[in-house]
Parts: sequence; structure tokens; C-alpha cells
Amino acid sequence: MDRLTALLAGLVEALRGAARVDLCPGGWPWAVTALGVFVGLLPTVGAVIVALSRRRIGSRYGFPEGLFLVGTGVLAAGLLPLAVFVGTGRVFAAAADGVGVGGLGEGALRSMDEQVCFVGNQAEYLGGYTVAEAFGGGPVEIGLAVALLVATPLFATMFVAAQARLALRRGPAWPSKFFWLPTLALTVLTARTPAGSSGQLWVGFAAGAFLGMFVLLVVGAPSREAVRRSSEGADRARARAGAEATGSRRPVERRPPSPAAASAESRRAERLAERFAAREAAPPVVVAPERPPPRPPVRRSAPQPTMVAPGPPFAAAGGAPGAPRFTLQKRLGSGGFGRVWLAHDARLGHRVALKAAHAPDQETEERIQREARALAAVRHPHCVRIHDMLPAISDPGLSELEGMVLVMEYVDGPSLAELIRAQGLLDDVSAARVWLGVAGALDAAHGRGVMHRDVKPGNVVMDAAGMAHLIDFGIARRTGDATMTMAGFVLGTPDFLAPEVACGERATPASDAWQLAATVSYALTGQPPRGSHADAVSGLRAAAAGARLSHLPTRSAHLGLLRASLDTDPARRPPLQVVARTLEDWLRRSGARPDGPVSAARAR
Repeated sequence: MDRLTALLAGLVEALRGAARVDLCPGGWPWAVTALGVFVGLLPTVGAVIVALSRRRIGSRYGFPEGLFLVGTGVLAAGLLPLAVFVGTGRVFAAAADGVGVGGLGEGALRSMDEQVCFVGNQAEYLGGYTVAEAFGGGPVEIGLAVALLVATPLFATMFVAAQARLALRRGPAWPSKFFWLPTLALTVLTARTPAGSSGQLWVGFAAGAFLGMFVLLVVGAPSREAVRRSSEGADRARARAGAEATGSRRPVERRPPSPAAASAESRRAERLAERFAAREAAPPVVVAPERPPPRPPVRRSAPQPTMVAPGPPFAAAGGAPGAPRFTLQKRLGSGGFGRVWLAHDARLGHRVALKAAHAPDQETEERIQREARALAAVRHPHCVRIHDMLPAISDPGLSELEGMVLVMEYVDGPSLAELIRAQGLLDDVSAARVWLGVAGALDAAHGRGVMHRDVKPGNVVMDAAGMAHLIDFGIARRTGDATMTMAGFVLGTPDFLAPEVACGERATPASDAWQLAATVSYALTGQPPRGSHADAVSGLRAAAAGARLSHLPTRSAHLGLLRASLDTDPARRPPLQVVARTLEDWLRRSGARPDGPVSAARAR
């Protein structure tokens, strides 16, 4: 400490000789203020080091990066300034006591005895009494103490905090507290240092910290590419840790694509987007106010055998032989491969949903038969059931329909998208119940080799009890089916389409898991995770390019699980069974029932 005291004494004397200012309060106080300017730039040096290092580490801080940021702040804004305050105070306390100070000559010590304006003896002013004693004098002394030792440190702390925030732009701001808190702590830690020297140092400190903000503006923020790269690296590490903790298979590290491969992938995405734009758009989902007029009879071939075990004969159910089994009530819209109608089924005794092909051609009938086989094999409380399949010609009540007709469970309630638009976003509990229920339905379907491939908020429907149901397997395909249709376009909704499917790869259970996570993210934010796009082409292009997840719920307890489930690499996504167990455990820890109702009113 003696060496530091001598060094500071010589530095103050050099500053006094260079400035030669004898105005009130004197040359020595102004020299101490000049030293304070350099002390105020110490946090600036630390903030610049942080800003430059973040060009490499980006915006995700692991333990080593966090320790480096914290240590830099505490050292530059706390420990080093404290050492200067204490050492400078010792210089002038010794001068006030008439004791020789290393680094100061006899002439320098005699010059401190000069009387200047109201402060009087400069040595006594700078080292005669401590900060704590400065608040025990008269009104003038107390006012001066408040101005120099309270107000000025607060301004200095504000400037240091601004420097830290500038250095931490485009990233978490929590390390900034390790800059301004040590600065603020100096006001307490210097209570036993001389009040005069500390007050003059604070004046210079505030000026230096103010100038440091402009230095940080020149240094600038890390590039968005560095931020994106660090975010993706942190997500991969989190997903890898989750996979190892749950015992799932170890992910394979992928090397970054070469420029030529990236260019080829971009061209491929453009071709897919063009094909998507050239497709024949499906009819919109609308509710017809009236039933359409009946069509004239059409000569039809003999009915094909039913592929789902039929129920008891209509006559056995109490109806007259030959009477129609179905009574069409209203058209619900169009989905997947066919039109959807609400009808009453006399055999089952309740309302059902009927799906008929748009045209009675062989390809469409093959597709709807595939859907029937897929849905008939799935039994899950959160998955819409299929009751029967029959040709339209087999029942008089289906005279307005053509081709094969699916008889499905009718879920009377709003879709998840309609619920959010009408009542607002879901809370974490309701979102977890939707995620858990639909994940179970998808896992049951995947167990039968069935991919849904169009999981989205419009295909999750809430019943009267608030339970979520997965509907519309109209584009479901068995494992091994082609990703592209005969027309050459990708099936699915682009804003909720998994990146690998948008690139033309085969759909897998991981693809459905991505779309389900995107649906849950929408329920928490009101936006798809990649943001909304003006048209399908731009949405498909963003999906194929693996666009940044810009609309995730940052305040949700499910953020970590969402990031892992929305990873661009399917191999790194947690399986649906792992997701379901994680959500069920979280609900139980939160004191909520996993099988409770879903509501936007935050009811538990």
C-alpha cells in the first residue's frame, strides 16, 4: 500500500504541475479532481473489454463467460477505484498531520499550507476529516458534503450503469449490476477516507464516467451474426444435456455446411417455394349458411367394401329398414382432402362429422381410405376417433355427397386459434395441458406408424369440458410416404412447418413434435415462433432456411423445453414421451392437475 500511496502522491503532484490552476478551491484539489477523471475511466476500460469480448462470445454466457464478465465489472468499477480513493486519502491525511509522504518533496508539502478561498488550508481541506465526520458540521458543511459525497456519486453510478448496458447490447443485461453496484458501494466503503479528497475524486469520477459513455457508443454492439451463433450454440448444448439426462440417444454433431452446400439448399428452398405458390389452393374453411341444392343422380359403381368394422344394422338400432342413417345438418368447411359436414347419425344416436372427397376419383378415395385405416388404429382420449367408413351411394342421407365418406367423432368447441383470438393467451398451466394431451395423441399415432404432418392451432379443438383434441388427419401419411404430392408441393402450413419437411425431407415423429411445440408457443404469444408471414411462399422460404425463432415466450416456464423441441436438427429434439413426462412433472410440482381444463382465463 505504501508503494501505491507514493505512486499516487507523485501522480497528483505531476497533475498539479501540469495544470497550474490556482482557482478556488486551489491547485491541489483540482489536481485530485483531474486524477478522479482517470479513475472514472476505469469502468470504461472494463466495459470496453466486455464489449470487445462479446464479439466472440455473443449473447449467451456460460459459467466461464459469466465469471469473466462479473470479475471485469467488480475489478474495474469497484476494487481499482477503491484502491485509488484509499491511497489518495492516505496522502492528504499524512500531509494534514504534518507527516512526510513518499513521492512528495518539501516544497510540495509547504504549498499545501496555502490558504485558498473558503476552504482555507488545502492540506486540511483534503485530508483533515473523514467522510463520516463531514456530515456532523454546520449547514454549509453538510450541504457541501451532500453535494460532493451523495449526489455526485449517484450521478457517477448512473453513468457507469449506462456504460455497462451499452457494452451488453443485444444480450442479457444482468452482468451490468456488477458494474454499477460496486461503484455505488464505494460511497460506503470510503466512509473512513478524508472527505475533501474523496469529494474531489467523485467530481472527477462523474466527469470521466460521463465521457466513457461516448467511448462505448463508438465501440458498438456485437454483430447479429455473433449473437445468433451463440444462441444456437447454447440451444444445442441445452438439448444435448437434456438428451443425456433422459437417456435418449446421443446426438451427432453436424459440421456447418460449406458455402456451396448452403447455396444449393437456398436454391432448393426457392424451388419448393415456387412449387408451393403454383399449387391449386384448397377451399377456405367457411360455414355455409344454407345446404346446397341436391345434385341430380349420378350413375355410380358398386360400393367398395367398408374398411372399418361397421356397427349394428340400422334396423337393429330402432330405425325402419331402408330409412337414411345420416341427416346432414350443415357444412363445417374443408380440411385435408375433403369437405366436412355436421350430420346426425341415427345408428350412433348423436352428431358426427362426415368427411367426403372433393371428387370421386380413385386417387382421392385411396387417400381417404388411408386416413380411415390410420385413424381407426389410434385410440387416445385426445385424438379424434373414426367410427365408420362407407361409400356415399350406400345411404340415402348422403345423396349430396360423392365418393368415400368418413364418419368421425364431432368435437363441439372452438379451435385453439379461435380460443386465443376470443379470450387471450394461455397461461403456463393451460399451455402445458394442451401440450401434454396432444403429445400423447401424437405418440399414440406414431406408435401405429402414422404422421399427422399438419399440427397447428386450427387443428387443436377444445370440447365443452376444456379438453384439447387433435383433429384433421386429412394429410396424415404412413411412415415411408413421400413428402411431395403429385403436384410437387409440400403439404402442411408453412408458419408451423418443421424445417426439414420444408426442405423436402421425409416427415418423422420429430417433425410432428416440432409443429406441436410451435403450436404451444403460439398459444403463449399469439404468433408463430418464426413470426407471421404475408404469404405462404415467404413462410415456406423461412421454414426451409431455418429462420430465427423470433417470437418465443420469454417469460414462460416452458421456454427451455420449447427451445429444445424447436431445434432445427430433428436428432436433438426430445422425444414426445420425454416432453410428456417433463410437462406432467412440472404440472404436479405447480399443484395443478395434468388432466384439468384448458382456459385462457388462467384458471387452475
